[in-house]
Amino acid sequence: MKVKPFISLIILLSTCFVSCEQGQQDEQIDTPVSGKDTVYVEDILFPYISAAKPRYDSVFEHADITLIPVNARRGMSMLFADSAHCVILSRDYLRDEDSIKTVLKLPFKQIEIAKDGLVFFVNKTIPLDTLNIKQLRDYVNGSSINTVQKSTTLDERLIIPSMQSSEYAALLHYFSVKDKSLPVKTTIIEDRIQLKRHILANKAVAIGMMSDILKDTSLKPIRIGYVDSSNKRIPPQIVHPGFIVQNMYPLIVPIFAYMKNEKQNLAWGFATFMEKDPEVQKILLKEGIVPTHARYNLIRED
Repeated sequence: MKVKPFISLIILLSTCFVSCEQGQQDEQIDTPVSGKDTVYVEDILFPYISAAKPRYDSVFEHADITLIPVNARRGMSMLFADSAHCVILSRDYLRDEDSIKTVLKLPFKQIEIAKDGLVFFVNKTIPLDTLNIKQLRDYVNGSSINTVQKSTTLDERLIIPSMQSSEYAALLHYFSVKDKSLPVKTTIIEDRIQLKRHILANKAVAIGMMSDILKDTSLKPIRIGYVDSSNKRIPPQIVHPGFIVQNMYPLIVPIFAYMKNEKQNLAWGFATFMEKDPEVQKILLKEGIVPTHARYNLIRED
């Protein structure tokens, strides 16, 4: 009997963010709830964090946070160079960044705010609906996509936003063999709006983030089958955040706030508010990403 997937999410307001005493804030400088700082946010996340910021501003009237968009690689470079106190990115450390962090021996902090998912997508006219992880791995590691998809001849090049993007970092994380470079031929279109227009006009496969791609109904995210950690075969499901909540989507991407020291300063206060405040969690969920520390009811749709 085929069971329909859980596809409706309800966020429960089960956590309460407790702010510090507001007294004597005029005398405080760069505390977790007062001061002035800049937080650098990955470009694809910038609209989501910007949408949540008015909630933060309404709670902390003595805090002045400026958000600036950057690409993922640039944001991490700024953190290492002490040009930023906090960056928010849709990925974990890359291999070379992790090595630098180890050498520096500094108390780097990661606060996981939410999760997203890497998706492969095409336009809706392409008769390609599902792939399994092995087929994707073969394609990304140099095999022809047309050995799998024979109804329509596809462009062999994978369309990507940038090699500096979190989409490409996720591609490396999930598909690189022994940390080697990926042999798949790529075409880079850094403007994500132009990238989607290219896909609509061409017979090609691209990568993107689930939160972004699901907003455009003219695009078709490819369903992915896989074998889980218990060696159970999981058939391709619809691409939906509900499967991230259930840990049943195979290409989950973490969204972290990164800080370089242990000081509980204004940037730390902003990051923890994005992580824990229930109103922020509702906003982020509406934007299409899945808050890590929220509680959910998954409702079966009949």
